[in-house]
Amino acid sequence: MDFYLGIDIGTSRVKAVLFDEHFQAHASAAENTAPQLTASGYAEQDMAQLWLSVVAILQQIARHPALQQGRLRAIGLAGQGEGVWLSDADGEPVGPGMLWSDTRSHELMSELLGRPGFDRRFFDDTGTHLQPCNTSMQLYWLQRYQPERLAAARYLFFAKDWIRFRLTGVAALDLTDASTSLLNQQSGDFSAVVLNEMGLAGLQHLFPPLLAPDAQAGALREEIAALTGLPVGTPVAAGALDVCSAALGCGAVNDGDIYTILGTTCCTGIVCRGRQTVNEGTRYVTHTEAGSFINLFPMQAGTPNIDWLQQQISLDPDLQALEQRIASVEPGSGGVFWQPYLNGERAPFFSPEARAGYFGISQHTTRAELQRAVFEGLAYAIVDSLQGYPQGGELYLTGGGAASATWLQIIADCTGRTVVASAFNELSARGAAMLAARSVGALSGYPQLEQTRYQPDAVAQARYATLYPVYRLLREQMLPVWQARQDALQRISQE
Repeated sequence: MDFYLGIDIGTSRVKAVLFDEHFQAHASAAENTAPQLTASGYAEQDMAQLWLSVVAILQQIARHPALQQGRLRAIGLAGQGEGVWLSDADGEPVGPGMLWSDTRSHELMSELLGRPGFDRRFFDDTGTHLQPCNTSMQLYWLQRYQPERLAAARYLFFAKDWIRFRLTGVAALDLTDASTSLLNQQSGDFSAVVLNEMGLAGLQHLFPPLLAPDAQAGALREEIAALTGLPVGTPVAAGALDVCSAALGCGAVNDGDIYTILGTTCCTGIVCRGRQTVNEGTRYVTHTEAGSFINLFPMQAGTPNIDWLQQQISLDPDLQALEQRIASVEPGSGGVFWQPYLNGERAPFFSPEARAGYFGISQHTTRAELQRAVFEGLAYAIVDSLQGYPQGGELYLTGGGAASATWLQIIADCTGRTVVASAFNELSARGAAMLAARSVGALSGYPQLEQTRYQPDAVAQARYATLYPVYRLLREQMLPVWQARQDALQRISQE
């Protein structure tokens, strides 16, 4: 039997899943990583430690009995988007990797936005509004404040591209990752606005060649094969940005398909064929499927809201026990709202100063209501992202949070859409494995995935429809409050 390996380089965890030729999972391995986060906006990853984690999961996969009975045809990768991952010519890191959640460039971003019409030109060219998470913006910051790091580097990578370089020795970027803020979306070439108006043309020598996500990018090197136990010479596909790979893996491949990844960033995407369908309040990236784009609403924090709840509010860290408690609470949590903006927000609105918080607590509010309100707050945020799009239809859900049946029902009730989910939730890795199969000519269609559908409950849907305008009004009214809080904290720090 032929097997395909999908590797997913996440923000807080790396995973590898071994799929057969029908794209059923046979083995998986995962290692947690340790991003370094600071209150001043730095978000970094130790690249050497990340590589050791990837080696560890590949060694686990290589020992699985299934590979003794068949052959590994190809490897594909998916990974967290944006950020800056610099290496020398041999793949050795030049400093830590800058993550997508790094916001240190915020002040410089304000400087650029002061140029008349700049943001309009930037959006027209790249498909995104200028934000601190943009790789282009982070390069701008490095050029201003750490030019020595750029001078010491030979290559700029995204996370999965650097891992692929270590596996194969071939340097390349893929179109989906590069489309986040470096490319002109119409031509597929590097953006003239980024290179010229941002003054980054002098860094273009750092950009490796661009490849389609299902192109062969190289083969497993002999020394890496010996280190991991995987077969030497195994073809390695270019791979894709994780949100694009997840769309492929869950089946969101047709014009108008909608999906949400319940992961570190709760990201909602709408598949579209042309720019005229794109909501200019957000951004879009190139899909793995030629000719398609994904209109993205990537929140700054998704499941970290649940992590915070389990660590600080819940009396039981077990997710199943938590589900049982919130399932007993009436929809609407007694009028308590949770704003899921732990680390600021970037979609469907932009505010680095935004913060999470409860609203509507009374002396009668119960712990269970506080807990359910967090799950509802994230569901309201999905509704917020989908404003202006046709009602009804199906919503594909993937990511670790999709393992919670109670949460899936809340999302169905809150959005009024049929939620489509799978018991297998590593769908970004599945998409990566499908790209690997394409790269060796072994897949032409879309293999079926066993899925469960959650229908909206009419009573709960009506209740959420009544409460959602309060959620929306609250976040709009809080904008000046968040800014005032930030200004006050800044004055205190200066004192």
